[in-house]
Amino acid sequence: MDKIFKRTLLGAAITAAAVAAVPAQAEGKYEHGIYGVIAMQVADRQYDNEKNNNGTQANHESRLGWKGTAKFDNLQDWTFLWQIESGYVDPSFGPEDGGNLLGHRDTFVGFEHERFGQVRVGRVLTPIYELIDWPATNPGMGNVWDWGGTIGGNNFNDRQSDTIRWDTNELWKGFTMDIAVGAGQDRAGATDSEKAGSNYWHGMAAHQQFKGDWGWVQFDLAYEMNYKTKGSYPTGTVDTEGEPVSGTEYWDNQTYLIGSQGGFSNGLGYFAYYRIAKADNDRGVDEREDSYSVGMTYNFGNWQAKVARAENLGLEVDGKDIENTEDNVTSFQMMYFVDTNAVLYARYAINDLGDSYQGRWKSDSFDEASVGVEYYF
Repeated sequence: MDKIFKRTLLGAAITAAAVAAVPAQAEGKYEHGIYGVIAMQVADRQYDNEKNNNGTQANHESRLGWKGTAKFDNLQDWTFLWQIESGYVDPSFGPEDGGNLLGHRDTFVGFEHERFGQVRVGRVLTPIYELIDWPATNPGMGNVWDWGGTIGGNNFNDRQSDTIRWDTNELWKGFTMDIAVGAGQDRAGATDSEKAGSNYWHGMAAHQQFKGDWGWVQFDLAYEMNYKTKGSYPTGTVDTEGEPVSGTEYWDNQTYLIGSQGGFSNGLGYFAYYRIAKADNDRGVDEREDSYSVGMTYNFGNWQAKVARAENLGLEVDGKDIENTEDNVTSFQMMYFVDTNAVLYARYAINDLGDSYQGRWKSDSFDEASVGVEYYF
């Protein structure tokens, strides 16, 4: 974590108030500051079937955070870390009141050591999702690669509360690991699950990076296991005598990710990831869904061109392929760096989504054109 944080006028005012409220301390012992993103996107969506959802929306994706470090007198080899971050003001094509609470994004306390790395406790990204989110979801491929797909249960978390995460320093040149465990989606929130006490997850990621005058390349390997996630019998479930039945089922999920990313001195960059998601429940159902995400970038002057594609290869249930459950998205983006901390962009994404399975949610197919601005401070 940076020792000195850039501050806005609001951040400077908060800092001044905090300093006035406590006795003077040694310079560098306590550091804190405001950071954030000011982001606005104007997007137009045209759906294949749900024409009532067609239209243009301004998505206000700005957020603020407050983070800091402290060097405690009796823990000289450790640095105390803390962070509180809000969600978006108005999530993309989401409800008006969704996600804009303080603490909705990465919010934690922890310690950092020069030898052992960083340990955080609270609400953080899971190791596998950090790679799913970036670089493999950008630009605008979440409806397929991120929260898309058809598999049962909970194949992976994104940010998850009640989590302990350890990020190592380099174990050898260029090699690091992230290891985490935490409460599952039923146990971490309000739930009536009878197995909430057994609903938890664990995961890890390993990274090997190589650098040189030619650029850099990183190879990534990750997994996540989720246990006893609550679900309901799908509509149409019958017993051995053909009579309709309803009830609760519990899922165990295993998700694996392998891939690579990199950038070269000639301006070219890339990412390529393959994901295998498996799920089984206490009714004896076994499911699998494979997916991939690939993309290329080219930087020239103050511009970056990007093209990417992601695809879910279809759902398999008890060894049988379920027809028409494949999804894909192809996305194009041009970005202009107006400053070291600010960009303008234009994007066009073509989302072709297949059928749902047993009533599980899936978006309708749509095309989206958008322009936006993002400023980081």
